[in-house]
Amino acid sequence: MKRLFDLIMSIFLIIVLSPVIILAGFSVLVLTGCPVLFRQMRPGYKGRPFTIYKFRTMKPESGEYEVAPLSPADPRVTGIGRFLRRTSLDELPQLVNVLAGSMSMVGPRPEMPFIVEGYSEWQKRLLDVRPGITGLWQIMGRKDLPLHDNIEYDFYYIRNQSLMLDFAI
Repeated sequence: MKRLFDLIMSIFLIIVLSPVIILAGFSVLVLTGCPVLFRQMRPGYKGRPFTIYKFRTMKPESGEYEVAPLSPADPRVTGIGRFLRRTSLDELPQLVNVLAGSMSMVGPRPEMPFIVEGYSEWQKRLLDVRPGITGLWQIMGRKDLPLHDNIEYDFYYIRNQSLMLDFAI
């Protein structure tokens, strides 16, 4: 049922948000001259790598696996990138990841490989579910806190996941 929910939601959102997706992509291209999409390998379900898609928000000379900007004033972030990050519109291409089955609408955020390599055994349980575009800690207003401060929300989700919890999130 969760996969069916993911398919229906991703198709619906791609269709409904297609004008926003096109406008965001066009804005990145015109305002930065950079490739529209940022692609990065991330560990997914059961640790299997997949390519995550996002709208490009950082300058192309930024390293692919650098630590994410902690401040909107980070000089690596482009002008349009600041807006896309603030509104979370940079995440819209991940609807394709959901459609392909490498991500879910709701689940723990997919972390960068160097972070997952440092997981302890109990933290590796985060890989027992598909990563999500959003999750419990993002809606709790905690998305700016580091992983170790939010992991309890992800484990709560894993222990209690249901369609109703997904709908609520």
